[in-house]
Amino acid sequence: MDDSPVLICYDGSEGARNAITAAAALLVGRGAVILNVGPLALVAEAYAAAGSGAADLDRRAHADALVLADEGAELAREAGLRAEARARLDTPTWRGVVGIADEIGATAIVLGSRGLTGVHELVEGSLWHEVAQHARRPVLIVPPNEPALS
Repeated sequence: MDDSPVLICYDGSEGARNAITAAAALLVGRGAVILNVGPLALVAEAYAAAGSGAADLDRRAHADALVLADEGAELAREAGLRAEARARLDTPTWRGVVGIADEIGATAIVLGSRGLTGVHELVEGSLWHEVAQHARRPVLIVPPNEPALS
């Protein structure tokens, strides 16, 4: 079995937690990198507006992204994966995901879905859709948990 890690995107949402659970069930004991991509757009706006204070915003945005990634890595370890946290600032977000996947030689990218369809997906966008379009590796999209039917 290839020992390359799987890249799991984590933003703290229920869909991201579902993605970790699904990846752990499918890839027992595998190495994983848990990634949160922070909003580079906010940093760019700060550079334009605040000038020298923007570097502090850059560090804070990266630190905030790493806090979320650490949370996800802990969940992944609890689920049985050998996980490490990574954070990145990038815009658009898919570019950060694909860039880290390329950097670490990820076997696959795992993302949770919010379950948006049709117009909602078109208006709000879909990270998994963009990643699947641009990644040069398999992408596992984990659907949201549906309530049990009685």
